[in-house]
Amino acid sequence: MNEKSFFLNEKPVMALVVIRQDRGETYGTKVSKKIDTTYAHTVKILSEMEDASLIETEKAGRKKLLSLTPKGEKYADNFIELLNCFEGREIDY
Repeated sequence: MNEKSFFLNEKPVMALVVIRQDRGETYGTKVSKKIDTTYAHTVKILSEMEDASLIETEKAGRKKLLSLTPKGEKYADNFIELLNCFEGREIDY
């Protein structure tokens, strides 16, 4: 799937935004709950993000911690700005 098709879907966009805005440890289950989707669907989304070099993962015990790459940060910031425009809010990074 190409990046354009992937990011025209709500859940991948929201997953990227959640990872960007989360100030603590970010992992799949947490993202899944925040974007209201199944864990299996979240894992698929995260795998595609990792393949697209938008996120990196690091094992920490049983958890797989997520972090954005510089490319992922740029995408997330652009999506946040766009979402804020739709909602008429000021930009909050």
